[in-house]
Amino acid sequence: MNTVQIEPSILLFKGRGFLSKLIQWQTRGRFSHAAIMMRDGSIVEAWQGKGVRVQFLTDYSNVERFVIPSMTDAQWDKAIAYAMSQVGKKYDYWAIIRFISRTAMPENDHWFCSELVIAALNHADVFPFVRMPASEISPGLLHVSPLLVPKPLLAEKV
Repeated sequence: MNTVQIEPSILLFKGRGFLSKLIQWQTRGRFSHAAIMMRDGSIVEAWQGKGVRVQFLTDYSNVERFVIPSMTDAQWDKAIAYAMSQVGKKYDYWAIIRFISRTAMPENDHWFCSELVIAALNHADVFPFVRMPASEISPGLLHVSPLLVPKPLLAEKV
């Protein structure tokens, strides 16, 4: 079986549901969700109601892909391993409330989507935002990091 290896990347989503629209409005961003795409094409994400999970996407509409050209394979391996070590942890609803109320929240072992992505990158010594903790980075803010470079979705499969 010929397995295509995909360049690891960050996926940012423009959600259509109520919570997605609320996130986009409150954070003044185009995106409401973030995930890490792994080499096999699956993603690791923190999803409301499910927590941190791994899945394959079936719908790529409203999704944009970004790579970080300066990241080495070893750094991606480390970031992915960290994100995978969080699978099964709960979704961080309190942090979402923090975005709405703009109040500080204590650290915990729950995750929201872009917080997980940033924490995984930071674990691999990649810092899209050097002066902000992962818990303060929304998907829309992640999008403006100068480290992220747009790349066509699944270009390796063409």
